[in-house]
Amino acid sequence: MIKKRMLFSAVILGVMVAAELSAGIKFGDADINEKDEIVYTVQHELPGTTSYRSLFKAAIKNGVLSGEPELLTVFPEKMEMLSGGTVLQVRNRYGIAWMNTRTKSLVWKQYSPVIPLNSMRLAPMSVSPDGKWLCYSEKTGYASGRLVLESVEKGKRLVIDEKSSFSYETVPVKWLSDSSVFVYAKEGNIYFCNPDAMIRGIEVSEEYRQIGSGTINSVNWADGKYLIYIDRDLVYRINAKELYTLGLYSNIIGKGTVIGRLPSQFIASRDTFSVNDEVSAFVFIQNGKTFTYYGINSKNYDFFDVVYSGPFVDLKASLLEAEVIWTSNQTPFIWTRSLPYNSEKIVSAVYRLDQKLTKIIEIEDSGLPILSKDKAKCAFNSGTTVHVYDTTTWKKVSDLSGETVYSLAWTNSNTLYIGGARTIRRWNIFETASDPVLVSSAANGYWDGASGRVIAESGTGYAYAYDFATRTWKSMGPQEKHLNTPRNGRYRLFCGDTPNKNYENALYVRTLMGKAVTNAVYAESARKTDEKKKVALVFDAYDNADGLTRILYEMNLYNVTGTFFLNGEFIRRYPNETRQISVSKNEAASMFFTTAKLSQSGFVLDEDFVRRGLARNEDEYYACTSKELSLMWHDPKYEGGEKIIEAGRNAGYAYVMPFTGVKDSVSFEDAIYGRGKYASPSAIIDAYMKYLKSSSGGVIPVTVGISSGTRESYLYDNLDLLLSAILDAGYDIVPLRYILER
Repeated sequence: MIKKRMLFSAVILGVMVAAELSAGIKFGDADINEKDEIVYTVQHELPGTTSYRSLFKAAIKNGVLSGEPELLTVFPEKMEMLSGGTVLQVRNRYGIAWMNTRTKSLVWKQYSPVIPLNSMRLAPMSVSPDGKWLCYSEKTGYASGRLVLESVEKGKRLVIDEKSSFSYETVPVKWLSDSSVFVYAKEGNIYFCNPDAMIRGIEVSEEYRQIGSGTINSVNWADGKYLIYIDRDLVYRINAKELYTLGLYSNIIGKGTVIGRLPSQFIASRDTFSVNDEVSAFVFIQNGKTFTYYGINSKNYDFFDVVYSGPFVDLKASLLEAEVIWTSNQTPFIWTRSLPYNSEKIVSAVYRLDQKLTKIIEIEDSGLPILSKDKAKCAFNSGTTVHVYDTTTWKKVSDLSGETVYSLAWTNSNTLYIGGARTIRRWNIFETASDPVLVSSAANGYWDGASGRVIAESGTGYAYAYDFATRTWKSMGPQEKHLNTPRNGRYRLFCGDTPNKNYENALYVRTLMGKAVTNAVYAESARKTDEKKKVALVFDAYDNADGLTRILYEMNLYNVTGTFFLNGEFIRRYPNETRQISVSKNEAASMFFTTAKLSQSGFVLDEDFVRRGLARNEDEYYACTSKELSLMWHDPKYEGGEKIIEAGRNAGYAYVMPFTGVKDSVSFEDAIYGRGKYASPSAIIDAYMKYLKSSSGGVIPVTVGISSGTRESYLYDNLDLLLSAILDAGYDIVPLRYILER
């Protein structure tokens, strides 16, 4: 029986919309000294990024801001070690800071005093093992970028690929252990290059540095001597010293030495592999789901010996990602991250891989594993704790608690830099305490009248004093909470309302002497702006759940909600995944009880048929989850039609029709037989953004999984690029019902 719940849904909607449409930027109370210098905090609540309070120092002259504000805190959204461990690089939405680990002094290499309005999610960097080179992608389009090589010492940059695919997860580069060579992917091919020769402009032409076709998944280094390359089902070993010979004479001598073959074809767009230093063992992860452990018998063209092969099975969670970790004794372990069916907290685990897959460690809410340079130790952050394990025995070496951890960086095999919510700390893993060197964020800041120093309060009773010479901080230990001084004889500072929709408030300065005037410290924060345009995301779950885990993960990461339209086939085939959707903060709606097109023969499309189909789907969802579907629906393939829409409306359902000008469900086979036009995820995102701009917002669909046909890549695997494109273009992502009711 279909239940009428519109009033209840409207109440829930009000709560959801309030959460979704909160302003992004908030100023904290300021403090002013007798020199008319001020300190204040700026907090961001932006989707896809971590929320933290940055502490700024600025000067007031003639009632307005004089010069550029100076950022005093350095939040570790991402950290890397450079120059052999002598430089700690800290990156965040404001720029890039380098701290000399020997002198403990900090400089900003890139810095923008402008408060970022959009999500500004940081992309990864690939750092050479010696820390002297950087490779990274600069975003130039919604899903595209340019691949850049940079010298840390000289700061010189060179674009390697003007039309590289952009990713928030990986850089299409892999370094040889001595940093003398790296391989990179470009336009469906693999190339190698010497970074020093490349920067100096003396590297040979790219056509003579080609290894073969594929993606960066097609290659891996082994023992600093060999490059392992897979072409379809053949596995090649290439001596690093012979790369230039190979490039010059590849048409004659081939692609290296064949060391074996796989029983199935390697699909470079979705499969990954890893090989040990001795090139005696090989782990193949097929489609992110099936793990196969091979022994390499070194006989040309022979199939590898299978030690273990099987799909990843966990009755309590779905697999999000997996990575192979080789120990010093050449044994493979698998690190995984999974999304539980009954929770949104990511669970990490380490499995021993031999004759079977055996779980040996499980850590809830864990970040990525960070290996020491010698691979002898592995660090994980889990909430407020950092765990360090010996990778040979996987016994815990040490752990350290204190504050929520966001990033880690090894400086040597025994020392870690820990990027936390309040501080960046240096920790010798064999000691019980750590040394704070930088302040990440501050609950409050003020001027110390006696010393003239800036003091930052952590919000937990501890305070830190700023050293203007080194731009670092020293702990003052526990301190009583300070009441700020918002005025001196000339000015008064206060936080007030603003007509700018990007800000929750604005920081104002009122002149107390002479001509009375009130100005915003940041003029743009008080400028009136129009309300942001709204976008809703709908996820169509027909009869395949391949992309569900990634979708739920990214939606949770960006802290936005979408609506899942569930087909009866999906509910019946994937009860665990259906419950997984129900416990997320996303909404569930109906896509009828069958995947069949309602326009095809055999259906009598009267109102009774539509009512019974919707009621059956409701009942099956309730039986699976003990929850109700919302009263929104669409039929499979969005055929619609007045008769169907009217029948659903009479049953209490609102019909949803998103933009369908391009479809992510069209496979190569569909395109061949004229059943639609194939488009890459990049092209789909471009089409979606063009539609949103022309219509001032709207509803856009993503298919959860495709049960038949093949695609090179899928939109759900690029959902982070779609989300960032929408947010960075200035739209709010809101619940679907919000748009329908407006």
